[in-house]
Parts: sequence; C-alpha cells; structure tokens
Amino acid sequence: MVSLKDCLSVTHCGVCDAFSLDLLWDLPKLPLTEKYGLFSPEKALFADQRLLICKSCGHVQLGMQIAPEFLYSPGEYSFRTSQSKTARAGSELFLNFFHSISQGRLFRSLLDIGGNDRFLAKRVPLESRFVIDPICSNEDGQTIDNTKIIGKFIEEVDFKKEGLEPDLIFCRHVLEHVARPKQLLLHLFEQCAPEALYIFEIPCFENLVEANRFDAIFHQHYHYFDLSAFKTLIAEAGGTYLSHLYNRQGSCGGALLIAFRKARTAEKTKPAQDTAGRKCHFQKAISAYCHQMELLSAQLKNFHQNIYGYGASLMLATLAYHLQTDFSELVCVLDDDQEKDNLGYQNVPVRVRYSNSLEISPNSNFIITSLENARPIFKRITEFSPRRILIPLVN
Repeated sequence: MVSLKDCLSVTHCGVCDAFSLDLLWDLPKLPLTEKYGLFSPEKALFADQRLLICKSCGHVQLGMQIAPEFLYSPGEYSFRTSQSKTARAGSELFLNFFHSISQGRLFRSLLDIGGNDRFLAKRVPLESRFVIDPICSNEDGQTIDNTKIIGKFIEEVDFKKEGLEPDLIFCRHVLEHVARPKQLLLHLFEQCAPEALYIFEIPCFENLVEANRFDAIFHQHYHYFDLSAFKTLIAEAGGTYLSHLYNRQGSCGGALLIAFRKARTAEKTKPAQDTAGRKCHFQKAISAYCHQMELLSAQLKNFHQNIYGYGASLMLATLAYHLQTDFSELVCVLDDDQEKDNLGYQNVPVRVRYSNSLEISPNSNFIITSLENARPIFKRITEFSPRRILIPLVN
C-alpha cells in the first residue's frame, strides 16, 4: 500500500479554487498502473482514491494526489513519443492544428512542456527550442537536436535563469498530471512572451465517458478536463480561448486539443455551468459502467480453459480492478511486441508472452486487455480461430 505521507488529500478545485467538492465515485484500494516488474502480493501498490466534482465550475478531479516523486522516475516512466505509433499519429494531428491556428505567423522561441524525446520540437524549424520534462533529468542542461533540455518539473523551472521567454508553447498530455493547473497557467502567462500562443492537448473526459473508458481514471491523472472545464480554466487564469479540436482516436478514449493566449484585457464573465446536470450525467455513466463490469466479470469466470489476454497494457491493473479479478485465470497476456516477452506486472500476477512464440490452440478464449488498441487486437485475435472474444467495452 502507498504510504499516507506520499498522498495529499485535495480540499479545493484545481480550476476555480472553490472549496466545494462533491463525491462522484469512491475507489478504495485502487491499484497503481504503469508498473511492469515482479509480482509480489505483499508489495502490491495501491491507494484509496476518490473522484470528485466541483459544485462551482463542474471540473472533475481526483480526491487524493500521490506525490509525483513516487509515481515517476526516469528509469520507470519510460514512455517516448517516437516509440508509439498512436503518439506519432497524434503528433501529426497536433501539428496540423497548430498550423491552422498560427496561419503563417512567425515565432521566435518554442517551449515544449513534457516533450521527452524531442519528437514534436524537432518538427518546428526554430533556432530557439526548449524541452522541459523531468524524465529527461539525466540530460538536464544539454542541447540535443538544437534543443535545450531542462530535466525538471515545470513548476521548478526558473524561466529567467534558463533564458526562457517563449512565444510558442506546446504541452501534450501533461496538464492532467499537474497538481495545480490554474497556478501553472498563471505562471506561464507571467513568464512567457505576452503575445505567446499556447497549444495544449489533454485526455478528454467527454470522450472517456462516451467510450466507457473508466479504467483510464487512475492515480497518475490528477485532473479530468473536458472542453467546458478547460475553457473555465483559461478564463480563471486570465486567458482567452481561441479554438479547439477533438482527437477521437486519442488515448484514454479520446483527446482534446485547445489553443489559447493571455487575455489583453480582463475577462468580465466566466463560462456558466450546469454543475448539477453534469454531476447527474457522470454518476449515471459510472453506475452503468460498474454494472457492465459486473456482467463481464461473471462472463469471464464462466469461460472455459485456455483463456488468453491480448495486449500488454500498462493499464491492466485498473482493468482487473473493475472486472473484480486478478487475471490469474489467464494462461498469459499475449502481445505483438517481442521486447515485452516474459515481462511481468507488479500489481497483476500474470506474465506477458510474445504472440508468435506460442502455439495457440484453435477455439481458445480471449479477453482484450489493451483497450487503447481494441480494434486492431480484435482483428489480430480472429487469426487464431477463437471460440470467444471478450471485449471490456460496452457502449
């Protein structure tokens, strides 16, 4: 279990600062995800969690925040954009959105927050480029691909000391990990060039609910933005919304791209919210999801022998949690990435096997265990002449 000293109980909204948070979903002993390694029951990592909604602005966020120093380290959090087909495709969409917003405007300096391997920054031909990402701590201070690396959390960076005054800011899939997003935007508006253009991308809570991807509510994502909440955040920080675009194929059910800038004059009004209606809508969706998981859990238990998972997802622990299983009934989890062969999970007692290394008997049963890739995995499983394929997505 995660120690209480590594957890912070949230008392106010990260968007509007209101001390008026209601419970949407109680998640006791929710396991940590993104944890490959050796399974040990006595060392299983979990923490009590709650999903909250702000009665003032309708923003959704976690009620407990596990310290980022506990969640992330350069050796453990190994995601790199260039190594993910989905992330690369998302980067193309992001760049196309940027070009449609900028309309030929010339920029002096780019700051890519969370830019890890510089995949996105390298696509913008500016002489002054910076990447800030704590997983690059071993490259801190270096200049690679004509890009200066700052291997720290964005909240720790002294812009003047680093010579930073960017007029173009990219931020993909970072803000949901930030404890105090309003304070981050205030910090950026103060430190960046006054006329700077901001392009952010976040997992979209609207898409998550629509796609029934409640397994993607996990400890690493402190905040669950949708368009309404993000517009409120921009206004609260003193910014002006410009445009947005949905990436329905993005992670966690789908993503939201949004462009904004610092307001030239103070906004007089904030976006109105039907917070009671939002709360009711989300609660109904959560209740339906829990009922579906109960039915799917019973179906999994009634499967015959030779049950395989397919897809070595880093989210496997939360999927197991909602299906009320530990997946110990599986022969293994198959994956088409040979480098994952024989990997294990710290929180789930099952091993990963390279799909081409085993003889899979016809009429075996399968459950799709990587919901980010459910469509191609379903097609791949049909090559094994399966008896049944269980898909934990009912929408």
